[in-house]
Amino acid sequence: MSEIANAAGVARQSLYNAYDGKEDLIYGALEHRARVSASSIVAECSELESVGERLDVAFKYLVLKPCEIMLQVPHREEILQVVESFENEKKNKIIQLYNNVIMETLSPFENKTKLGQVSFEELCNFIRFSFDQMKKNVVDLEQLHHTYSPLKKLLENSVDA
Repeated sequence: MSEIANAAGVARQSLYNAYDGKEDLIYGALEHRARVSASSIVAECSELESVGERLDVAFKYLVLKPCEIMLQVPHREEILQVVESFENEKKNKIIQLYNNVIMETLSPFENKTKLGQVSFEELCNFIRFSFDQMKKNVVDLEQLHHTYSPLKKLLENSVDA
């Protein structure tokens, strides 16, 4: 909290007046980032027609940008441990936000997917879960793009033109 207060140019007590502790501060930052990302995804996808382009935008905001930030953060492991310790209600709130934006992003293709017994909602949840795993296991940005590529191809190949 001291490092954050110094970086923000505020007194440490000011942070504690706004947040109960570092867990609350990290959750607030993640939730804010999730909402901003969701809005950016919806705005950027409004003009895009292909499923691949739309998935690229979701990937950019839900995986790539957070990873670019986290790979530069000095206390990355500590932050990830705090995130893992969040209560399920907090985790589920962010998961639901991400699921909803992925569903909205891909909604023009809901009736065009060829996935057999897999529902559109299950597909979107799988994409979000895949994005989460990519973030958890990121080594570098090149590896991240390499991991994303098959998911994009799988989705593109499952959509009727």
